[in-house]
Amino acid sequence: MHPILNRATALLLPHQCVSCRQFADTTGLCAACWSALAPITAPMCRQCGLPLAEILEDGICAACWATPPKISRIRSALRYDDASRSLILKLKHGDGLQLVPFICRLMAGRFAELTSDDPLVIPIPLHRWRYWRRRFNQSAELARYLCHQHGTGVYSPVLLRRQRATQSQGGLSRQARKRNLAGAFAISPDAARADHPVLLIDDVMTTGATLNAATRVLQRAGAPEVRALTIARVI
Repeated sequence: MHPILNRATALLLPHQCVSCRQFADTTGLCAACWSALAPITAPMCRQCGLPLAEILEDGICAACWATPPKISRIRSALRYDDASRSLILKLKHGDGLQLVPFICRLMAGRFAELTSDDPLVIPIPLHRWRYWRRRFNQSAELARYLCHQHGTGVYSPVLLRRQRATQSQGGLSRQARKRNLAGAFAISPDAARADHPVLLIDDVMTTGATLNAATRVLQRAGAPEVRALTIARVI
């Protein structure tokens, strides 16, 4: 579009903030919503992605030294707080598919870091009953958009399936989350092995129970390495 026409369109049709729906100067978030977000930046653990107070010589946090995680690298765009929670809830429960391009811009740098070797990009699946109620899988929409925009990664939405309905993880303890997800995931019958590196996409990482449960299934199916990317994580 011609720059003059762009300017005229902006004057006649002012932008709206994708979060609060107030008028904004540009596409995306208004200044107030932008300033409320808390991006996760360096220094961070090079394995689990936990933000660190200072740069460590080996780059590994104490928790990863004590118990090396099964997931080789975990990255998240934002800290999970009131601002990111509001954005994610609008995406998941507010018919917020219009938020996908903006949220993917927040995840873009981490996605590029994790897909340089074109891994299988697998969204955490919903059980069919939850998919039927929500009408879309937010993790799948993010994974699809990221692969399309960046031209890296192999979008693989049907390799992993959720074979058992589980209750919401909200409010559950770490052990209860793990029990809740036991046997929840399986490899689809028409994809017996996943013998490529995998990048899992999800919305929020709390204790890591969901990502770890999916990782165990993928590793049993032959995945040599599993990485993970989420919009936000609980710190």
